Amino acid sequence: MDENPRPLKRQRIQPEHSISTESDLSDLTTLPPTAPPSPRVAYSSSSTSLKIQSRPSFEAESELRPLPPAVLLVNLPSLLAHPPNHKYYVHSLVLSLSALRKCLAIPALLPDIECRAWTSLAELGMRVIAGGFSQDEEHGWAAGIENEVEKALSRGHPSLRAYKHQLALLQAQLSQWQHKTKFARNQIRNLISSLTPADPAHIFYSVQLALITLLTSPTATPQSSILAKAKPENLQNRTPPASPQPSAQDVHAALAVIQELEDRSVAQKHKQVALLARVLRTRILVAAGMWGEVRAAAFSAEAALGLSYDAASTPKPRKPAPSQGGNTQIQQTQPPVPEQTFIMFEDAFEAAMAVHLLMLSIVYYTHSGEAAEVSPRLSHLHALLDSDVLEKFADGHTEIALPPGPSLVVQVTHPRILFLLAFLVSSASKRDAVGRKPKRKVFATEGLATWDAEALREISFSTWASAGDVQEVEERLARIKADLLSELIAVSIMRSEFSTAEENLNLLIAHTRTYDIFALFSARIALHHAHLAHALLRPARALRCYRAAAHHAEAGSFVHVAALAGETALCVGVSRRMSRLREAWTQGLSEADDPWPEDELDLEVHVEKGMEVVKMCRGMGGSLEAVAQVLEACFTPEILKAKQHLKHALELATRAQDNHLRALVLALIAAHYLHTAGDHARTMLQTCEQLAAGLGAPSTKGAAASQAGRNPPVAVGNAPLGLWVGERFLELFKRAGKEARVQKQTAVNAQLSKAVSDLTRRDLPEDVEDSAP
Repeated sequence: MDENPRPLKRQRIQPEHSISTESDLSDLTTLPPTAPPSPRVAYSSSSTSLKIQSRPSFEAESELRPLPPAVLLVNLPSLLAHPPNHKYYVHSLVLSLSALRKCLAIPALLPDIECRAWTSLAELGMRVIAGGFSQDEEHGWAAGIENEVEKALSRGHPSLRAYKHQLALLQAQLSQWQHKTKFARNQIRNLISSLTPADPAHIFYSVQLALITLLTSPTATPQSSILAKAKPENLQNRTPPASPQPSAQDVHAALAVIQELEDRSVAQKHKQVALLARVLRTRILVAAGMWGEVRAAAFSAEAALGLSYDAASTPKPRKPAPSQGGNTQIQQTQPPVPEQTFIMFEDAFEAAMAVHLLMLSIVYYTHSGEAAEVSPRLSHLHALLDSDVLEKFADGHTEIALPPGPSLVVQVTHPRILFLLAFLVSSASKRDAVGRKPKRKVFATEGLATWDAEALREISFSTWASAGDVQEVEERLARIKADLLSELIAVSIMRSEFSTAEENLNLLIAHTRTYDIFALFSARIALHHAHLAHALLRPARALRCYRAAAHHAEAGSFVHVAALAGETALCVGVSRRMSRLREAWTQGLSEADDPWPEDELDLEVHVEKGMEVVKMCRGMGGSLEAVAQVLEACFTPEILKAKQHLKHALELATRAQDNHLRALVLALIAAHYLHTAGDHARTMLQTCEQLAAGLGAPSTKGAAASQAGRNPPVAVGNAPLGLWVGERFLELFKRAGKEARVQKQTAVNAQLSKAVSDLTRRDLPEDVEDSAP
């Protein structure tokens, strides 16, 4: 059964006597105003013949006239149009192409009909090419469609300005597909220079947007055809498209075109087009990594939408304690906290721009480590999504009204992508991994569950979309799931939930293999393995994985710099351990680790090489900026400068609400003050102890106590860090002569030491574990 039925021919199928001669029936063809009404068509129940009923005043010449074959054939593709994920989509393409070919074979066509047919043939041909059907031998009907498109573009009538711009845009698309990038851009520029003030506004804007797309999009690669509803098993042999970044020259050229677009829209008082230009500028700057200019661009776009935010207080004020005695009256007189309200958008285009802009702003402020700026924007994004704002542009298209001319249709990111991307953005923006239910873990887990649920629902596409659009949406969704798994792996490693991290790492590898995107995530997967091995006290394996991640990552990328920074930090720790413990440096480390490389036995950390990594971390975001400060503190021979670097790192980690990194920095600072300012060191150790215990707190309060009975174990969390802090506490208590605290801390350290010992013997064979003393 057809899921998208088409209207039947308008005729009455009922007894002859039941037809009223005074009812209205629309004509199948448009008649001149002076023509008399058309006759009625009725079906007689007593006969199988059709009869024509006319009013007494009708004449014989006013009968229904059949459509000319050319008019019927040229309009047939619009009647047969289906979305690209419809089961009859390929059938509609074949029939539409056949109808247009038959139309063009009719001799003595009117110029407007012929031009419209050639233009429609070029449009349909580009959809076939974009869907990859012409490159697949299984679709023989699409063979040679490229030649037909070129012929259609050359046979169009340039004198008819109504089709001239569309034909020029199609010619540029074909040139881009043929890897004639410069030629395609020159075609668009020539078209822009040929426009006159008499041309409609939407023509100007469409051409400028096409040029921006060509400047910021990598050269397309012909891809194999896929079905409209491709299953994962059918995508295993599909090669993902390369996604190289545009050159700096192209980015600046695109920004110049955007400025021209904004200037023209402001002069024409087209506010929504000006808004589109500002959001486009923000998006291009974020994609190009030009972070220094993003803040001003995002602020300008937010002002165009009427948005303004106050930085959230960090930390948030605690809720008042339950009233007791005389505090009742004081608490009752406190004014209630006003509820936070956000601007909602009724216009579909403004709603789409708001969602895009908020996500871009959240990404920017997360990158710069400003959690206070992220919080209100993330709350506004959630409020918009809760109001079903994505339903306003369900098929991924919106319109900008440009009276008195036609509207400008804008293709935006598909709502399905935006919906799942919101979980990823929310998870990535929450840097704090401490607590029973850290939001970073909650958003990643819910996002994966939602991804699995949404995969069963059909995606809505417009009728003019191509199978290539379906493929692009599927690939983006596959990458989003991989990113969500990466977030869950990262937070699991931070919280010492190693079994969960290993399980999700296996799922990530399987998922990327299934959708043939492993090459895009291989470096990040290696980095996850390095972090996991580093946390499991396996330095040899961690070193190999760090180097593998740096080798496979793109030079200068975040993963590449993070891998180099991790390798440098690991080598610093191993070098210090070797110099202090000599031959026994492996004691206390994992027994399941690989042998340390023989060529690295005389490991020496070169300060010059380490400082090169520090310089690479500069400008890579708040997290790597703080890591750079920690590494520089390790390479600095002066204690005062080291303290300054660590203080700066603590400020960056606190501002980003990255308590995992903050715990490490506090431990390093406390080590500097341990012998000179005991009280100051004890304060920092207390905070560090709380953070270390929170990195692995159970999801429900009292869960550990209910399992252990009357003597619950110490909240372990990050066991190596907790043991180090406990040993420093023991030194301070012994120095102060506090015997009771010494005994208590000794018992705590014994439990932490056992947790570290269990960690070192993790993944060992059972017979080896049983033989342990």
